[in-house]
Amino acid sequence: MAGNFAQDFDPGQSLVILKTTMNIIEAMAPTLKNSTTGELKRGDFLYHMGEDPKGLFIIKEGLVGLFHLSENGKETFLRIFSKDSILGHRSYFSQEKYHASAIALSPTKYVHVAESDCKMMCQENPNFLREIIKILAKDLRAVEIRLSGHHDKSAQQRISETLVFLKLKYPEQTWTRKEIAEYSGSTFESVTRLMSRAEELGIIRKMGRDFEIIDTHSLLSLS
Repeated sequence: MAGNFAQDFDPGQSLVILKTTMNIIEAMAPTLKNSTTGELKRGDFLYHMGEDPKGLFIIKEGLVGLFHLSENGKETFLRIFSKDSILGHRSYFSQEKYHASAIALSPTKYVHVAESDCKMMCQENPNFLREIIKILAKDLRAVEIRLSGHHDKSAQQRISETLVFLKLKYPEQTWTRKEIAEYSGSTFESVTRLMSRAEELGIIRKMGRDFEIIDTHSLLSLS
């Protein structure tokens, strides 16, 4: 299971692509005329589901979560964006409304690259477009693998892997049981039961609303 877990989240190559894209944007920063910066408090919206995209967003500090609200009112936690992540790119380049809302999970600073500046970068730097295409391809691969995992794995496996992923990748963030449930495609009750059992077995240690993983292998093997 641990091998599949590592493959599912595949952070290495995606980071290289993001860094390359960021280098291109930063190199062209002096020519960007209409881009702006902003700050968000935890719980603030960067953009809302259904809005028209007006450019790209770059996260400079903090964490932003992507949440989709279905017609029946069910909220799904889709993705996490951290420092130097680009978001809003799929909707912008497909010329579609945002399919989800972006919400700050912690105090966040961002740059909004305006639509006019995006067009200029696409025209003047073909490497920018190539790197964006790589990001889109990696995004699609990650979604396909994650969707396959939701079908192939039990709720306990998905919760265990989500706990490890969130805690190892974003150790300073305090994750709520609701966020863990939504990200793992399970329920609040299932997360609470698994975490209580893991605590009884000495696999994790609860610290108020936060937790610490004592034995990663045993947590991933928990069934």
